[in-house]
Amino acid sequence: MRIRYALFAAPLLLLSFVALAQPKRGAKEPDAPSKTEKSDAKPEAAPSTGNGAADDLGGPPAKASTGTENKLSPLNPEANEFPDGGSQTPPVEYDKLLGDIAALRSRVSAVTTTLFASKVRVVVETRGSDARVANFTVTLDDGVVFTAPDRFIAEDERTVYEHAVAPGHHVVGIEIERFDTRGAEYRTWQSSRFSIVIPESKLVDAHVIIQDDSDMGKDFPSDQDGQYDLRVRLRARVEK
Repeated sequence: MRIRYALFAAPLLLLSFVALAQPKRGAKEPDAPSKTEKSDAKPEAAPSTGNGAADDLGGPPAKASTGTENKLSPLNPEANEFPDGGSQTPPVEYDKLLGDIAALRSRVSAVTTTLFASKVRVVVETRGSDARVANFTVTLDDGVVFTAPDRFIAEDERTVYEHAVAPGHHVVGIEIERFDTRGAEYRTWQSSRFSIVIPESKLVDAHVIIQDDSDMGKDFPSDQDGQYDLRVRLRARVEK
């Protein structure tokens, strides 16, 4: 009888021990993922490195904004730093400029006439039947006061300059180029300067005589013997 009771009680004790070892029904265990969820979940892709391999350290950190990404270098010129120059000033008209110079000379001449009562007159006379004037210039104190036109002839006395000047010392200059009508290759050049003194409130007549008695154009081609005979004279006289 005792043996039967022991065989019947042993399984009951074992079941009681198992029941005590199991957790209480009030505490819920986390739900285990189903087989379907396990199959759908995919592992996150590792960040790619330059060589295509997964980088365990993750991607590079984001760059911090410094606010200078769009800032230009101070060496770069600004858009309006170099002006375009604007419209070009038109060149001064040559004729207008000459007109202004002529007007200025007229005003200077008028002022000189008003200030000074002294005057000088330059009279030119050319002599020599076979000589012709190529260029002829008269200067007063190194300033040109007369330039002869082409084919200038003054066989009779010819006044080329008369104007008021300051009293005192002045210099009359003569620049002349001549050629022989019998041979244009026979030419002469002369430069002469004469000092004159003009008294206060007086007119001085400066009479210039240009004489050419050369025979180079006639004698030298025939017998290879000739001479130049040139003279420039000035006679100054105060008019009463």
